[in-house]
Amino acid sequence: MDIKRALRNVQDTGKVTIGIKETKKMLKSKKVKLVIVAKNCPEDDLKELKTFKVPIYTFAGSNADLGASSGKPFSISTMGIIEGGKSDILTLKGGSE
Repeated sequence: MDIKRALRNVQDTGKVTIGIKETKKMLKSKKVKLVIVAKNCPEDDLKELKTFKVPIYTFAGSNADLGASSGKPFSISTMGIIEGGKSDILTLKGGSE
C-alpha cells in the first residue's frame, strides 16, 4: 500500500481527527479505529495513546512529513482514523512503514 496516497484519500473521502487533543477526545468516545503517529511523536503521548487499546501505526517520517503527506501545510504528530472512506488505510493494523 502507498501510505501517502492512502493518507490523502482518507482525508478526502473518510473522517479523521488531526492532533493529539482531538484524537484523544475521539478515542475516549470510542470512535477512532486506527491511530497514525509520526516517528517523532512525544513518548508521553504515545504511552497515553496505547492505553486506549486501538491499533497504532507509526509513520516513518517526522510530524512535518506526516502533515505534508496528508495534504496539510502544518505538522501533524497524531492522526485518528474514524472512517476510512474510499481508502484502504484501515487495513494497517498497527506496526510501522
